[in-house]
Amino acid sequence: MRKSVLAIGAHPDDIEIGCGGTLLSLVKKGYDIYLVIMTNGENWQCKTKNVRIVEQEEASRYLLANHTFYLNCRDGYMQKDPTVIDQLTEIIQEVDPQIIFTHYALDYHQDHQTTYQVTCASAKKRTLYLYESVTSQHFQPDTFYDISNEYEHKHHLIGLHHSQIVKYSQRNNSLYSRVRAYNARHGLEIGVEYAEGFVTERAQLDKLV
Repeated sequence: MRKSVLAIGAHPDDIEIGCGGTLLSLVKKGYDIYLVIMTNGENWQCKTKNVRIVEQEEASRYLLANHTFYLNCRDGYMQKDPTVIDQLTEIIQEVDPQIIFTHYALDYHQDHQTTYQVTCASAKKRTLYLYESVTSQHFQPDTFYDISNEYEHKHHLIGLHHSQIVKYSQRNNSLYSRVRAYNARHGLEIGVEYAEGFVTERAQLDKLV
């Protein structure tokens, strides 16, 4: 029986930033990879739906994802809507993932907060692994995944979201540098070069041992 992973992000690029290295490793271990993108990410200057979706499709192919679901919520205005909860619930039931990744609850971005809330409502009692975003607050991971062997591939994966690289450079910032800093810090916590950190929710030890 093949195992599957479902990664849920508010916008194109969130998944790759938060758990891209882990997904790259898991696909090599034989997991089927499924992605859910809640919005089309078009709500800022010089960025359009078409650009973001093209970038996401390139990233999905690089991840060897089996399928990417787009729920077409309005970027910047996500609501914990029963219709969206039903849509995500159906996807979770269809994919039946052994692992679910989504946003950490405490975040400056309202869409990230809402994605977490919708995922909790849709996933019911399943274990969630909450990943770090560049806008996360007070993120203190309790679970780590060594991505040292995958980091350069993750770097390339993030670069496929070229509009985001441009956005940060226009703000005199570097998305590459920020993500590398997070992953290096988490690596130090477990004694490796790079790691992704997660906060677990409803973890069931009996299913891990």
